[in-house]
Amino acid sequence: MKILGISGSPRERNTCYMLKTVLDATNHEYELISLKNKNIQPCCDCRYCHKNYKCTLNDDMQELYDKLLNADIIVLGSPTYFSNVTGIMKIFMDRCLPFYFSRKLKNKKTGVVTVGNFEKYLEFDEKGNCKWHKEEESSVLKCLRNLETFCNHLGLKIIGSVYVLHSNPKEKKEELIQLGKKLVS
Repeated sequence: MKILGISGSPRERNTCYMLKTVLDATNHEYELISLKNKNIQPCCDCRYCHKNYKCTLNDDMQELYDKLLNADIIVLGSPTYFSNVTGIMKIFMDRCLPFYFSRKLKNKKTGVVTVGNFEKYLEFDEKGNCKWHKEEESSVLKCLRNLETFCNHLGLKIIGSVYVLHSNPKEKKEELIQLGKKLVS
């Protein structure tokens, strides 16, 4: 069984911990790819992939296409940036457009993890005055939903997801382990 983890974090801390916890719990060999170490250009909207199911850009994404095709299980992780995934994860997602058209990843098992640390956020009133508001789970949940929507567009079968607030993934360690076990059952 081939298991692939993809990290959209620019650091190797919370998201990496979450992914490794899930992947270790599978008790199978896996590969964890950190997108920060890859040269992946943004989609140029040439639309070649719409009919040919391949991307014309020649960068590290070509290697990732093969890894995604050969994986039986894919686990995606990103920290939350402005209620969304990181820029490097978004570029990766955009570059998966050939799979949207080809449906070659359809029904592959997937898991999704995200983490955020948003206790407060800024809001501006009608006069432009800044004020802080309590941000609960909404920002991190929006990021999680964006990852899940991406998976749904590709036809991936979402087995489970875990999100963490306040940058403390150890509080959800058991949930992460359960996700890993569920992915291989």
